[in-house]
Order: sequence, then C-alpha cells, then structure tokens
Amino acid sequence: MRKIVQFVRSRDFIFYVAFLLVLVCVRSSVFASYHVPTGSMNPTILEGDFFFTNKLAYRLKVPFTKTSVFEWGIPSRGDMVIFKFPENERELYTKRVIGIPGDIIEVRRGRLILNGRAVPVQPAGTEDGKSFYKESLDGREYTIQRMEGRNYMADMPPVVVPEGHLFVMGDNRDNSYDSRGWGCVPLANVEGELFARWFSFDLKGMRPRFGRIGPV
Repeated sequence: MRKIVQFVRSRDFIFYVAFLLVLVCVRSSVFASYHVPTGSMNPTILEGDFFFTNKLAYRLKVPFTKTSVFEWGIPSRGDMVIFKFPENERELYTKRVIGIPGDIIEVRRGRLILNGRAVPVQPAGTEDGKSFYKESLDGREYTIQRMEGRNYMADMPPVVVPEGHLFVMGDNRDNSYDSRGWGCVPLANVEGELFARWFSFDLKGMRPRFGRIGPV
C-alpha cells in the first residue's frame, strides 16, 4: 500500500512539474500578459492598463531565448510591440513601430516625416494642457499626444533604419524615451504584438476602468 501511495505521489509530482513547464513555455513563446508602468504610450495605453501580447505574431522562438524556430513576418508600421530594451534587455518596453528596414525617418518641428513625406495628422482636441492628433500611418489611424510647454526631439535629422531593425516611438510624443533617443530596435528583441487590453485600473482614482477593456 505504501508503495502505491508513493507511486501516485510521484506521478502527481511529475504531472505538476510538466504542467508548470508547459505554462512557462507558453508564456515565453506564445502569449503573455503585461502592463505599462509609464505614460509614454498615452493616450492609447494608460498607466494601469493590462494587456495580452501575441508572441506568435511574427515568429516562433525557442523558449527563454531570442532564437527563432520559424519566422513568418516582421512588424508592420503602426503595430504596437513589446520588446527587450536594447540598452538593458532585462527591461521590456512598449512602443509603436514607425519605421521598418530601409525606411528613412525624420522629424521636423514635431512633424513626423517618413521616406520624404509628412505623415498625415489631424487635430483631435485639447485637454489639461495636452493636444491630441489623429495620425495615419499606412492606413492605420491612432491618436498621439503632445504636451504644452514640452517639445521633446521636435527636430531629428534623417535616420535610415538598418536591416534587421525597427524605428519605434511612443504615442506620447513629448514624454517618450524611444528610437529618437537611443536608436533602433533589433528585430530579435521583439517579443510580440499587443492585441487586447484585459483590465485597466485608474491608479489615481483607485478604481477599475471597465470601459477600456477590449482590443487595442
């Protein structure tokens, strides 16, 4: 009887260990949940937003590495991606893809220039010293934010995006440390694409924001 109990316990232990390993591998290579602790992606993503990331959007990688098993594409302009910060890969950043390999990115008086053409923008209102604009990139429209009294990197000379890299920016253009400051992101550092906001919590009001739950 004691041997039977020991056998059952050992099988249970193996099952739980295997189950845990599967969960960890899924989180590493298939999908995962993250949150953005800063305001660099306002107003699209607010502090206290929690979202799912599709890690199979562009490739399948070996768990816990940057090595790809299969690749079926690269991020498109306008995608919101999460990636390992090139200067410290223990940190994860979330930004919007602005330029892909071969693109020429420039900023003139705060206006984004892609391959010699100004990216279309339309005013979308003001609030509390912030100005909002609808920006359209490759047919994708999203809202960016500018802050009164701040003018971060309002001018940037042309930058050619190297092969195997991306140029990324935050939607909060005057409060985002991004490719304008530290350069391009290696494609190997990209963890996946944001696809759904599963919860949101107002850190100032200390209450849930259920209206923000849904696709991003």
